[in-house]
Amino acid sequence: MTIGIHNMTVEELATWLQDKPAHATFIDVREYAELEEQGVISGYDGNIPWFLTNTNSELFDQKFSAIDKDEQLVISCRSGRRSGFAAEYVVSKLGFTNVYNVKGGILDWIGHGYPVDQV
Repeated sequence: MTIGIHNMTVEELATWLQDKPAHATFIDVREYAELEEQGVISGYDGNIPWFLTNTNSELFDQKFSAIDKDEQLVISCRSGRRSGFAAEYVVSKLGFTNVYNVKGGILDWIGHGYPVDQV
């Protein structure tokens, strides 16, 4: 992982969500169809899709510009791969300093029996 990016397990995420810090943001980078299919983790703050091959970087940058670059940012996706790429991008290109990638994504979350909300 790139400097400034930490891994967070789904167990750690569950604990974190119980007492979510005031200055923290939890973003899901899956496509909307995936949110509908798999559901969402309760407590996420928004969806900013990250497409592996054709992310619109201007739109992605614009959506992340509303988030304080120094606050804790947790990013999740389907399996942890896309969120890892998004995390690297926001650290290296947008200057975020406290970024966490949810290892295993929503698939691991569901696999551990945690609940999801339907969109």
